Amino acid sequence: MDSFDLKIRYPHHIDLKDVEQLGALNTIGVLTRFDKMGWKQQLSRWLQLDGASPTFTITDGKTERTIEIVLNTYGSAQELKFIVKTDIPVLVDKKQVFGLIKRQAKEKIHFNQLSLMQVKTYLTAFLKQDTDALARYYQESKYVV
Repeated sequence: MDSFDLKIRYPHHIDLKDVEQLGALNTIGVLTRFDKMGWKQQLSRWLQLDGASPTFTITDGKTERTIEIVLNTYGSAQELKFIVKTDIPVLVDKKQVFGLIKRQAKEKIHFNQLSLMQVKTYLTAFLKQDTDALARYYQESKYVV
């Protein structure tokens, strides 16, 4: 059975180490907590308190991989946007010398400006330990102009 460690940081948490820590959740438990976050309400609280950005951090008990979902508090209030950071390495093609030479570089999967639906898709892939899907999403995001 899958076991995930969950840490949630709310806008009223000022100190970096001040988080609500929930441990030993299964996949359904993590997704339920994510859905119950009330992200628009968290944004409203952040605007009132000018505190910490709401953050949802999951660590996989088996692989020790981590995904961090941060509400982009500087985005539009009408459409929520998220930043997703992981410690999952992926190889990406890098062009050098005016695009004539290609080499591969290792980067960590990181997304900016994601919608709530995209975040839920990426979170589900992480919870299923589908790092290939996350790497594919990351590769595709690199080629979007």
